[in-house]
Amino acid sequence: MLMLRMALRTLLSGGLRSLLTIGSVAVCVFVFSLLLSLDEGVQGMLESSSDEGVLIVFEKYKACPPYSRLPVSYASQIAAIDNVSAVMPVRFLLSDCGTTTNLIAIHGVEPSVFREFRDITVDEAAWQAFTQEKGGAMVGSRAAAKYGWQPGQTVTLAQLRGVSFNVLGIYDSGGSSLDEVVLVDREYLEQSINEVGAVTMFLTKVDDASLSGQVADRIDSNFANYATLTRTTPEKGFMAQQISGFSELVAFAQLIAWLSLGLLMLATANSVSMGLRDRMREVAQLKLLGFDSRLAAQLIVMESLLTGILASVIGVALAILVLGRGAVSISVEGYTMYPQFSLATALASFIAGVGMCLAGGYIPARRGASRPIGLALRGVD
Repeated sequence: MLMLRMALRTLLSGGLRSLLTIGSVAVCVFVFSLLLSLDEGVQGMLESSSDEGVLIVFEKYKACPPYSRLPVSYASQIAAIDNVSAVMPVRFLLSDCGTTTNLIAIHGVEPSVFREFRDITVDEAAWQAFTQEKGGAMVGSRAAAKYGWQPGQTVTLAQLRGVSFNVLGIYDSGGSSLDEVVLVDREYLEQSINEVGAVTMFLTKVDDASLSGQVADRIDSNFANYATLTRTTPEKGFMAQQISGFSELVAFAQLIAWLSLGLLMLATANSVSMGLRDRMREVAQLKLLGFDSRLAAQLIVMESLLTGILASVIGVALAILVLGRGAVSISVEGYTMYPQFSLATALASFIAGVGMCLAGGYIPARRGASRPIGLALRGVD
């Protein structure tokens, strides 16, 4: 307890130097937390938004969903393939909404079969109205909250050739990417943009997930001699491919985060070294009072530990403040990811910050505490 009080008093007496050290460490921990949260958000989106028993049939050689075009007539042929239990054509569109830079993902679906593929929480009366009204729409809860859309409201997206729809209800998909999606009737959407009979993809449900690979091969073989070829992949793999560029960017950013922690260690070591140069007489006095080199080094390391704890708490608190409300999101190819700041992320960030401070303070502490008393009493060279 005495060591802790002495280390705390030394830290507080550091003034501006201690404040700058704590601030720099806190910023590094904050950035590190953001990057870890983003990676968890990507993985969480893939897990919550995909189904192992669902295949995506997409136009071959097309990389982006908005450019895929498949004849809607393919649906009946896919449905006839063994082990296929359900098929739903989907028209996938992206649209800017008003003055915001966020993307609205619009899915033209078949309401009668949609819930065989997706598990959503929705008012049944509103859903029944959606199945009957061609110009109606069901809006994901996050999209509705973001743009202030309410049931009964008519929305027009001028950036998408004036497509408009009546908001019939709001649904919740349990935190998946669907919460940012607007669902409309596929035929209505095709007629609105004057592209009838062409869809983006087919959602294909397999009755046995272990046979997904075989079914995918059969689907692609079926259309091997058609003018428009297909590429069939499991839904999770399809989504991962669509956001692969972003995932690589996140991985690179995490590398930068680890490098920044290394720089943090060097900065801490420099700060401790500079502080020791100014306090060598204090260290010598401690040794004259009976502290050996080991105890003197422990006192200096304790100061680094307190710096790391205080700074890491501040950094993690800032991350919670920014990410805790779930207001931050990133949309890539119509798939929306929310950084997930979990307890594991908070602990990892806290431990990383404290660990780097301890590592940065250990070597200068050992060197400074082992300096002969006579040299230490002379103060700064």
